[in-house]
Amino acid sequence: MAKQHDSIRTLAQTAEERLLLAQVAEKADICRERSYLTSTKFLDLHEAGLARRLLEAVGDRSGRFWGGHENAERQVLLFLPEWMEDIPTDGEDCPLAAIRCIRSKGDTLTHRDFLGSLMGLGLQRNGIGDILVGDHGADIIVLRELVPFLLTNYGKAGRKHISVEQIPLSRVIIPQETVTWLRDTVASMRLDAVTAAMFRLSRAKAADAVRAGKVFVNQQECLRPDREVAAHDRITLRGMGRGEVDSILGESKKGRIVITMKRLG
Repeated sequence: MAKQHDSIRTLAQTAEERLLLAQVAEKADICRERSYLTSTKFLDLHEAGLARRLLEAVGDRSGRFWGGHENAERQVLLFLPEWMEDIPTDGEDCPLAAIRCIRSKGDTLTHRDFLGSLMGLGLQRNGIGDILVGDHGADIIVLRELVPFLLTNYGKAGRKHISVEQIPLSRVIIPQETVTWLRDTVASMRLDAVTAAMFRLSRAKAADAVRAGKVFVNQQECLRPDREVAAHDRITLRGMGRGEVDSILGESKKGRIVITMKRLG
């Protein structure tokens, strides 16, 4: 317990971060003491990074991150009791659920429309996971406890009417990402250099973004500009999008490293 408190004091920079980490520690303690599954609300990438560092600091390996589908950006942190081998993905033990929002033919709705309308119902952002916009409307991952409220009260996104139904997480439609291919050279495979090339920034601005906690590698926050990046690593720059290192092709005539990258959107 003392180690938890010391780690929270060391890791947290704000009152909000201290509260978050205290809640994570509480969920871990309840799971261990009462032997049932516990989970946080949805965490963004920065919050998940803080939680990971706390678990590493106290040596807790029972936590697992999950957002209802593979590669989910917003995830909850679950603590599984020793008798539970896998995360329950359906049924009452599963903390997450999905709703499908179907728009009328001819209407156009964006991620902002869906998120804004959910906030307009008085919901907190940490109750809502990924909003997956598609041709039909959107599939939205939420905390299971919110489903009855949404089925009763959620009928408009933006100014457009939608119909809402609950669907199994296994039926969630993952939108096809658009890919923009890039080819560039970097002085090294340092995170700041690759981030600068991927998002068309100066190296200094990329390094500042890393130190400020705005850059994530494979969904984990990294504060070291000199971290080595490898092929197939995914880089997220908060506020600017995501990308992936596709391949490392070798050296140019000037001794720089030639890489290909994908910007995902």
